[in-house]
Amino acid sequence: MTRDVLVAVAALALGCLLLRAGVVHRRPGPVDAAWLVPPLILASGSLSLRRTRPLLGLGLATAAAAADMVAGPSLLPALILANLVYNATLYGTAQAVPWLTGGGHAASGLAALLVLLCTRSPRDTLLTAVCAYLVLVWPSTMGLTVRRHRERAEQARRRIKVACRRSVMRERARVTGDIHDIVCNHLSAIALQSTAAMATAPRDNEKHLTALVGIRRSSLEGVDEVRRMIAALRTGARGPESAPASLDLVRSRIERLESLGSPARLRTVGTPVPLEPDVETAACRIIQESLTNALKHAQGAAVETTVAYLPERLVITVENGLSAAPPDPALGGSGFGLVGMAERAARVGGTCTARRDGDRWRVHAVLPLTPAGRERSELSLSGGSRS
Repeated sequence: MTRDVLVAVAALALGCLLLRAGVVHRRPGPVDAAWLVPPLILASGSLSLRRTRPLLGLGLATAAAAADMVAGPSLLPALILANLVYNATLYGTAQAVPWLTGGGHAASGLAALLVLLCTRSPRDTLLTAVCAYLVLVWPSTMGLTVRRHRERAEQARRRIKVACRRSVMRERARVTGDIHDIVCNHLSAIALQSTAAMATAPRDNEKHLTALVGIRRSSLEGVDEVRRMIAALRTGARGPESAPASLDLVRSRIERLESLGSPARLRTVGTPVPLEPDVETAACRIIQESLTNALKHAQGAAVETTVAYLPERLVITVENGLSAAPPDPALGGSGFGLVGMAERAARVGGTCTARRDGDRWRVHAVLPLTPAGRERSELSLSGGSRS
C-alpha cells in the first residue's frame, strides 16, 4: 500500500513536469493547461488502488483519461489507464477478467468506428484503433497471461506440497517400522532375557537380582516410550518429540541411579505448576539425557537435579562429579545427545547449555512455561565428549 502511494505521488510529479514543459497535444483553439491538472490528479491517485482496489482504480483512471481527452489530451493519463487495465486484469476478481478483456476489444472497435464516422479518414481511424489497442487490449492480454501463469504456478506448488506431505508420511511409516523392528524388538528381548535370568539367579545374591530387576524395568519402560513415539509418528498430529513424557519419570530414573550405586537427589524449588505438554516433554527428555550421561561417563559420582518453578520459566540444573577413571570405550559418546537437548529447548523457545564447571559437569536449561516456538539454540561444550 505504501509503495503504491509513492508510485502515485511520483506519477503526479512527473505529470506536472510534463505539463510544465508543454508536452500537450492541443486542439485548435484556446485551451488552458490548468484544465489538465484535475484529470492528472485523479489518474495519479488511481495508482494507489492498483493492487488493493484495482477495479475501482480502473474506473477512476477511465474517468480521468476521458476528461483528459476532452481538455487536452496529455500523455500520462493514457499510460496510467493502461497500467490500471493490466493491474485490474491481474489482481481483479476472476468474474471481472472476461469483462475486462472483452470490454477492451469492444471499446477499441467503438472508438475506431466513431473516428471513422466523424472524420472519414482511414488514417485517423487506423491510428485510433492502434492507440486504443495499446491502451485497452494489450495490457489486459498481458495481465491475463501473467495471471494464468501465477495460477498454474500456485497449482503446481499445491501439488508439490501434497506430494511432499505424502512423501513425509511414507518416510514416517518406514521409520516407525524400523524403530519397531529394531529398537522395540531388541528391548523386548532384553526384558525377556532378564526375566529368565531372574528366575535362575541365586536368591541370596541381592545385588544380582536388583541389577536384573533394573534391566527389566528399563527395557519395559523403553518399549512403552518407543510405542508412544511410533503412535505419534503414525498419526502425524504432533511431532515425535511430543510423545507424552512426564516429569514423574525423572524420579524413577533417579531411583535407578541410586540402585546402580550413584548417589542421586532431586530437589524442587518453588511451587510446581501444570506445564504445557511440549515443555514438560522437553524438560523430561533433557533430565533423562543428563542422568544417562552421568551414569555412562561418571558412574558412582553424586548427581544432583534441581527443578525450579519461576514465575515465567522453568529452570533445570543437573550436576554430577567427574569420574577419574577413563570412560568405557563401548560407551563413547557421539555428541548427538547434547545437541538434541539444545534442540529440544530451542523448539519451545528456551536454551540449554552443557559444559564442564570446575570438577563437575553441569547441564543448565531454561524453558518458558508456555512454548514460544523461537528458533533459538545455545550449546557450549568443554571438557570432553558426551552423548
